[in-house]
Amino acid sequence: MESKIKKLLRSWRIKVLISFVLLSLVLITNLIPVNKERAGESLGIGFGNGLDYGLDFAGGIQLQIRLEEPVNGTITPGILEVEKGILERRLNSMGLRDIPVRPWGERYILVQVASASPEEIKSIEDILKQQARFEARIDGELAILGSEVSVDLSPQGSAVTSGPPYNWYVSIRLTRQGGERFCEIGGDKKGRPIDMFLDRPENTIIVMNKPTYDILSELREREEESISDSYVDIISNRSLMPILIVENNTLDPRILMEYKNYTKAIIAADEEQVSESVRNEFEEYNFMTERKPRSGLEYEEWIRDLIGLRSSPTLRCDPCTLCKYSAQISGSEYTFEEAKNSRDETKILLSSGNLPAKAVVESKSEFPSSLGEKFLEYSFIIGLIAILTVAAMIYLRYRALFIVVPTIITGLSEILIILGVAALVNWELDLPAVAGILAAVGTGVDDQIVITDETIRREREQRKVVNLLERIRRAFFIIFTAAATTIAVMLPVFSIQALKGFAFMTSIGVLIGVFVTRPAYAKIIEEILKD
Repeated sequence: MESKIKKLLRSWRIKVLISFVLLSLVLITNLIPVNKERAGESLGIGFGNGLDYGLDFAGGIQLQIRLEEPVNGTITPGILEVEKGILERRLNSMGLRDIPVRPWGERYILVQVASASPEEIKSIEDILKQQARFEARIDGELAILGSEVSVDLSPQGSAVTSGPPYNWYVSIRLTRQGGERFCEIGGDKKGRPIDMFLDRPENTIIVMNKPTYDILSELREREEESISDSYVDIISNRSLMPILIVENNTLDPRILMEYKNYTKAIIAADEEQVSESVRNEFEEYNFMTERKPRSGLEYEEWIRDLIGLRSSPTLRCDPCTLCKYSAQISGSEYTFEEAKNSRDETKILLSSGNLPAKAVVESKSEFPSSLGEKFLEYSFIIGLIAILTVAAMIYLRYRALFIVVPTIITGLSEILIILGVAALVNWELDLPAVAGILAAVGTGVDDQIVITDETIRREREQRKVVNLLERIRRAFFIIFTAAATTIAVMLPVFSIQALKGFAFMTSIGVLIGVFVTRPAYAKIIEEILKD
């Protein structure tokens, strides 16, 4: 037996198997830091620390997104699918792990986020609710549409400058049509601000009380310039959103007749300044309402949030020559991290596309990690039971431990290598993924039985080795055919979001089995049965 083991260790097939197992252990234990943090906490070395766990095992949140009716249209299956694709691109652009995004019903989308820190969850919510309808206006006139813009993705196309304050910018390029309009609208507006809007509220009025209106009339965009626009001018004239003043918490219905073409009212006040009864009156007149009080924000930040204004760079070049086909969206933040996030978010929103329907986060469900730990424990127990059951069945079939032991060792090696691949590509483990691993290992055991049966021929109740190499070749022909069939069946399953983990793990397991573990097992059986 000692000589057989030495001979096996010299075989290239066994060396490949051992190398893959060792590399997988290094990845799974995070010796190579493929997984640096989980839920905002740094991870060290430990078995399983190199793996990413899905919502089933690590806990997390599920966001239920409701799609509002698009302007002049209804929610259709096509719109739902487009919305899903755009949201997936946005979340992937954030550098997050694979996040399941799937349609639910006729107008809902479910987003599941595992092992995310509170900061990541807030960023995800902000990204999801942005429709990303971009437009640039000069003195209220439309100069550039989002469909006429592409983001400059070169290293020079965006940056964050040193501070504080920390300034950031994103360069955009314009189509021919966009450049022509930019020239037409801005030709005689040099020195005026170019207002860059994302999701500027349409058909919307701003509701506030008289004291707030007076303050905004006095505040200037640039305090050092006496001719600079007031915030009332920015709201009314540059964003084209009329302001309705409510006094003494009463609403004159006759005034609303002037706004019969508007459908939404943003109440820029808390309940003491504009009461809920006024809001209810707006809703009785079929206005959609949203309350956005200042809540301690600076007036500039508050107004920009109300009207969707991202930046207002000054037009400093001739839009008909020098900057006809290029522009910059810029901003300023107090910290480098905030500036970097604002720059990245702007790039993501402009690059991923405009949502055909506005997304509203309607509910958020939390799944505690303690529940996920129970699922993981139960999955481990089920896997152990499966391995012991397979061992018992193989022993009953062959009545030989020298066949049972290599089968179990090969199966365990296959599990480790599959987990190593999952760690390497940061694939999140969930219940379907675990089911895929078990299915792949089950397929592997089936293949090993085929190899064993083709190697041994029963004759007069005696087992003899018959044309060993030829029978192993015949076994591998069967195995390759079965593997190709399995992968072909899994390909359409990849299109089903809830089963992607199952399809991925099964396919990876079959490939690892065909090219790594089955050849190693065949070599072991070949050596054992030679005598």
